Amino acid sequence: MQPDKGRDWTVPVIVGAVLLVLVLVLCVAGGAAAYLLARRGDPAPVAAASPSRSPSPAAAAPSPSPASPARCLVGRWKETSYTGNADIYGANVQLTGSGALFDFRADGTLVAVHKTTRRGTSSGDRYEVIHNGTITISYEADDKMIHYSNVRATGTTTWKVNGSTRGRQNLSSTLDPERYTCKGDKLRLYGENFAVEADRILPPGRPV
Repeated sequence: MQPDKGRDWTVPVIVGAVLLVLVLVLCVAGGAAAYLLARRGDPAPVAAASPSRSPSPAAAAPSPSPASPARCLVGRWKETSYTGNADIYGANVQLTGSGALFDFRADGTLVAVHKTTRRGTSSGDRYEVIHNGTITISYEADDKMIHYSNVRATGTTTWKVNGSTRGRQNLSSTLDPERYTCKGDKLRLYGENFAVEADRILPPGRPV
């Protein structure tokens, strides 16, 4: 037998070199692809997550609403002028006066204190209507009208003609609604047959 000649490594070396080149090409191609994906901004796929509730926006503070016109009523008032018409013993008399006190309370209660005398003349005769007592009444008001209910009164009303007492009865009040205007420290009340003006009684220390 002839001894083996030295193995020829040319072919394996060439094959190995070719494989190495292919590996390098694949690596370069993969890196280029990753670079291009990054440039395009394509997000990498992630596992789907359960939806979370987005945080609620902070509640904005409510803007202050304009004060109700009826709130102007709340407080104590002193009647400065009263004008009204009344039928007294068959005569239609225009009466005037002042001095009643009105306490419109925030709970819907009005307390009216009367120590007042309404005076008028008709056909040469002098008439007086004297109220002495307290009326407590429930009220509800919108921006124009005051509605009343649940009257409770204590006291008397006395009628005089030409200085002589002609009659007396328990103090009372109707439930007729009244129109009103109220601005600042001035109050006006209007009924079918009367009109009242009143000034707010300011707390101690408040400028007049």
